Amino acid sequence: MAARLKLIFIVLFLTLLGGGVAAYKHVRYGIPLLAGDKPSEWLVEAKVTFVAVGQPVTAKLALPTAKVGQDTGIDARSAGYSFVVDTDANKERVAIWSADSKEENQALYYRVRFPASGVESAGPLAPEGEAPEPVDPGLTGTLRDAGISVVRRVKELSSSPDTVFFGIFREITAIEASQEVALLKNEYERQAGPRGVVQLGIDLLNMAGVPARVAYGLRLEEVRGAQDPAYFVEYFDGVYWKIRNPDDPTTAPSQREFFIWNRGGDALLEVSDGGENSKVVFTSARVEIPLERLTDLRDSGILVATIFGLPASEQQIFKFVVLIPIGAFVVVLLRNIVGLATLGTFMPVLIALSLLEMTNVWDGLIMFVVIIAAGLWFRFLLSRLNLLVVPRVAACVVIVTLLMMLLSVVSFHLGMREGLKITLFPMIILAWTIERMSLIWEEEGKRSAMLQVGGSLLVAVVAFFFMKERQIRYWAFYFPELLLVLLAGIILIGRYTGYRLSELMRFKNFQSA
Repeated sequence: MAARLKLIFIVLFLTLLGGGVAAYKHVRYGIPLLAGDKPSEWLVEAKVTFVAVGQPVTAKLALPTAKVGQDTGIDARSAGYSFVVDTDANKERVAIWSADSKEENQALYYRVRFPASGVESAGPLAPEGEAPEPVDPGLTGTLRDAGISVVRRVKELSSSPDTVFFGIFREITAIEASQEVALLKNEYERQAGPRGVVQLGIDLLNMAGVPARVAYGLRLEEVRGAQDPAYFVEYFDGVYWKIRNPDDPTTAPSQREFFIWNRGGDALLEVSDGGENSKVVFTSARVEIPLERLTDLRDSGILVATIFGLPASEQQIFKFVVLIPIGAFVVVLLRNIVGLATLGTFMPVLIALSLLEMTNVWDGLIMFVVIIAAGLWFRFLLSRLNLLVVPRVAACVVIVTLLMMLLSVVSFHLGMREGLKITLFPMIILAWTIERMSLIWEEEGKRSAMLQVGGSLLVAVVAFFFMKERQIRYWAFYFPELLLVLLAGIILIGRYTGYRLSELMRFKNFQSA
């Protein structure tokens, strides 16, 4: 009786605590209980990192050219930096952080927000003042001769700035590039790395008499997490500055897919001598609640604010972490109430998380089945060698790795892009699943092994649909205290010792007798 009262008390306490905090956030801060009550917005966060060397340091970050709502919610002032937004010599807005002396790793943040429909940051831009002039890239020797040869070849077939742009990027992105382009690309990639091809195109455009410069942006995708700046080409057509994506030069970047952070060709980030190894990355996230409410929530107490006081890059990780308890609850429900057999608790949850990253859940299941079937066949071959457990599992990991690589390569050559996402499946879980399934096959028979693997896949699919539901994801992220209510439900199910639904069918004959 005492144990039952203790159980009831714990369940009621967890339910009241979780529900009470959620109700307080709804009433006090106006956080909607239902997703979709307010239009969603994009929150883009720039994270500047560098290593301070104990000297006065100043960091300058070029700010967006387009007019967007500003939200500097997390900035360097809390870390002992002074912060100001100013204009540079070219009348472009820059964020400036400065401190007298800092040491070790530093992180600074700047945020902007805009509607989910996007903001027109890549449209034609009229120049300020006189028309710009092309800038000589300063190439010499064989590099200059190669550049002149490429430009001459392009201009023979092109007459306008637009056609010159298309012709140059057609030359430098061709699969079978000319000797001149190969020479230039090798040199530019050696000096500038991933940005080399973009800078080469800009320099060739200037040599062709078309003013060009670099622009910086990012892709609006939550699943990407932190991403390095994307480089775009901006060229002057005689009237406007136009911006193009080097990967798709025929069209301007879509405002729903890309956000152009800065235009004008100036440096994106500058850190003074007091900082080394500077870098800037961007994180984009959809915000389902009004930003002013989110700011109030972020500034509230720890119990209420929870993860909203963290940078956006860390918040993105928790958007998936908070879904794991939901998947675990589905596993507990289907195992203890329905009676489905699974290979452990975490395997179905991790498979469900992997499926969330895929465009088509059924493609993911097919890839999973193919790897398990092929891996099981190799595992049976290993069993003839009488290996010990640890070397056998390690061998399974190697086999799974090779199978994933092979499946990705074959899928790519067949034009099946989903096959490239096979790496999202947790490798160790796949190897252990193969090992467990082979042991059950040998000890309990083929039928038992197939039932447990089939049950695991079924539970993973059910968990996937629960975790994919927008309303559930909304509650888990914006009201994580409701996980306490979920915990109360798991504790209740953990004390259930009655018949499972599958057992009702099993013992149906006893009832008729």
